[in-house]
Amino acid sequence: MLLTIGFVAVALLLVTVVVSATAVHLERKRLLALADLVALESADALAEQGYFPDRGDGGGLPLSDASVRAAVEDYLRDNPGAADGLHGLTVLSATTPDGRSAEVRLGATARPVLLSWVLAPWSDGIALEAESVARAS
Repeated sequence: MLLTIGFVAVALLLVTVVVSATAVHLERKRLLALADLVALESADALAEQGYFPDRGDGGGLPLSDASVRAAVEDYLRDNPGAADGLHGLTVLSATTPDGRSAEVRLGATARPVLLSWVLAPWSDGIALEAESVARAS
C-alpha cells in the first residue's frame, strides 16, 4: 500500500511537469509564429525616403529600422488578438541589417500551468524569446 501511494505521488508529479513543459513549449511556438507574422508584415514596410530604382542593388523597396519598428508596433496594436495567451509580450528588437530584410525579436513570459513543489522555482514564469527574419522582395 505504501509503495502504491509513493508511485502515485511520483506519477502525479511527473504529469504536472509534462503538462507544464508542454504548455511552455506551445507558448514558445505561438510566440515564434507571431514573430514570423510581424517580420513578414514589417518586410513590406517602406522607409521614409521611398522607392529608389537606381540604388545599384537591383531596385526594391528600402527598409529602415524606424519603418520596421513602426510596422511591428502598428500590427500588434491593430491586431490585439494576435497576442492572446502571451503574457508580457514585448518587442525586444525590430531592425533591418541591409535595408531589404526585417529582423524581429519578441519576448514573453510563460507560466507553468500546474504548479507543484517540483515547479516552484519557475512559479514567476519562464522568459521566452523568438526571432524571425523576413526578406522584402
